[in-house]
Amino acid sequence: MDKLISRLKQPKSLICGVAAMMADKFNWSCLWTRVVWAALVLMNPAMGLLIYFVLALVLPKWERNF
Repeated sequence: MDKLISRLKQPKSLICGVAAMMADKFNWSCLWTRVVWAALVLMNPAMGLLIYFVLALVLPKWERNF
């Protein structure tokens, strides 16, 4: 379990790296961002994965203006 938690805390990309990019852009915890994404995908897989892959395309091009 400790190995899993340490892997989720690392800012390296898992699949497309959307959770790590969001955590970096908004200064959130990478672990909790990934936990929320996992819960979202488990509760509604179709919508969760659709949003995930749309963000995978949009987030690298989006710049923070604040």
